[in-house]
Amino acid sequence: MRAIVAAALLLLVGACRTAPEPVVHTVTIEGSAFSPAVVTAHVGDRVVWINKDFFPHTATGPDGTFDSGLLSPDASWTLTIETRGTIDYICTYHPTMHGTLQVEDAR
Repeated sequence: MRAIVAAALLLLVGACRTAPEPVVHTVTIEGSAFSPAVVTAHVGDRVVWINKDFFPHTATGPDGTFDSGLLSPDASWTLTIETRGTIDYICTYHPTMHGTLQVEDAR
């Protein structure tokens, strides 16, 4: 009987656990660079790009995976990460600007 009660309690404890909150990662665009240049995140996390330069930029993934569109000075854009893998991105106005999202499975 004790084994059954213990097993039931373990099931209840496991059912009461909530999924961890998504983490918000911030990438600052300044000096024509993404900082940090590499973000390690999990599926479900969010990434916010903030343009601190005096001219527009974009954060654009390969083949249109994601595209912030024009980010004016002091503008921001948020992406919720939906798939795992490594995603390199650029600024379409300044293609020498590179960043990378390293996305792991959900927490």
